Amino acid sequence: MQLRPQLGIALLEALVGLVVLAFGMLGLLWMHQQALAQQRQQLMRSVAMGVADDLAERMRLNAPQRSLYVKTWGSSSTAAFDCTATACSREALAAWDKLQLEQTLQNQLPEGDAAVVALPDVSGWWGIVIAWRDTNETYRTDTASGSPPCPAQMSCWRLFFRPDR
Repeated sequence: MQLRPQLGIALLEALVGLVVLAFGMLGLLWMHQQALAQQRQQLMRSVAMGVADDLAERMRLNAPQRSLYVKTWGSSSTAAFDCTATACSREALAAWDKLQLEQTLQNQLPEGDAAVVALPDVSGWWGIVIAWRDTNETYRTDTASGSPPCPAQMSCWRLFFRPDR
């Protein structure tokens, strides 16, 4: 009895190999996309930390006027003086610092915003919450110590500090 040779099995093996390769490539592309998204979020968190730290240092330098730094979501301020060109009062410096904060947020974070509050639960402590647009909300923090909640579809970074230290 003579066996018939199998025809087309090599083609079938090649097609299965091609499907496996295609799924592997799709997996690699998905992992690459996830890595890019995480890298972008890390960059946004790093910028938010720097902005919050900068404002905290400005508030420490102008601690007697710290109540003038209060800011709510969406509020904007105007400064009458340019404190880099001329000397200004502590009140004008606080307004100028808030204006610098808003300009930095607009330039460095997508739809960046900030809230600055005196923490009601802890005497002498302040909170700075920096928010930026993130449809995935990959980095949200809680409302610890009475700080304002993060706006919808935004990621937030919180900094708590004492201006007098």
